[in-house]
Amino acid sequence: MKSLVEYVSVMESHKPYIAVLFVQFVYAGMALFSKAAIAKGMNPFVFVVYRQLLPQKNAPPLSYGLLCKIFLVSFCGLTLSLNLYYVAINNTTATFAAATTNIIPVITFIMAALLRMETVSIKDVPGIAKLIGSAIAVSGALVFAFVRDLL
Repeated sequence: MKSLVEYVSVMESHKPYIAVLFVQFVYAGMALFSKAAIAKGMNPFVFVVYRQLLPQKNAPPLSYGLLCKIFLVSFCGLTLSLNLYYVAINNTTATFAAATTNIIPVITFIMAALLRMETVSIKDVPGIAKLIGSAIAVSGALVFAFVRDLL
């Protein structure tokens, strides 16, 4: 039988993996609670406002330029994405919404590659791994969508 020190050592070496699992459980729980709130009649747009009301810690001093940047980033990034997410979750299941959020890194990778912020070389292992990982993520989401439609 292992001692407590050995368990703590194993936990320390696997901390990143445990953190990723924790974040995925939080995302799944968020999708379930969001679907339940919206199914009970909460307006998705109001839900987005409530979600963004939490104050940010360590915020820099505000200036006019910084306020404009915050507005644009918030409106185009977080607000638009959350509004689309909650309107979509109103028309589908929480399981489907949680599964499709796994495509976000692929979309980010494709946008970065198109804007030449990310380099992709099929001659080396990292480039091949990026392409294979993106293809697996997209194909998994597509299989999930098609199987769901068939059932």
